[in-house]
Amino acid sequence: KGQVIFYAGDKPQHIFFIIKGHIKYYDINEHGEEKILHLIGPNNIFPMLYAFGVTEDVGAFYSTLEPTDIITIPMSDFVQAAENDVKFANSLVRWFLTEINQLVYRISSLEKTDARIKVLHALKYLAQDYGHPEGSWLRLNFPITQQFIADFTGLTRETVSAIMHDLETDKVIRSRKV
Repeated sequence: KGQVIFYAGDKPQHIFFIIKGHIKYYDINEHGEEKILHLIGPNNIFPMLYAFGVTEDVGAFYSTLEPTDIITIPMSDFVQAAENDVKFANSLVRWFLTEINQLVYRISSLEKTDARIKVLHALKYLAQDYGHPEGSWLRLNFPITQQFIADFTGLTRETVSAIMHDLETDKVIRSRKV
């Protein structure tokens, strides 16, 4: 948990495939605050844009949210497979389109001006893309703190704390205190 895999500016020689766990892709602003840009879960690969030469280096930081199992694939092997195996290339296109869909929803949620709506959109995004059914609820199996939601939404932890309390009181969400 908390292991940095790539730093902004890295030029890795491997592609990583997540077997188990979750990775956060984040930047750090001029005040030293983390801003979570994206989450990556099991059966996903990274850093994709770098692998295909879209960027010259890794654009931000990648670190684990929890204990995570990852396979490394030499960049040259990955690129060769993508160029020579049509079935593999098609699966990458489907994966990439799913990522774009997630990012569009994420951008939409960040554009909300009402803090409660922004938190609700963030929680919906997390639940839909990373939740596991537990009765009539969707459970997230990685740690979600108020600070995480704050970093994810661009709100202060205090604002998130008040909103999360109200959402729990209204029985919109349930949290399991650790």
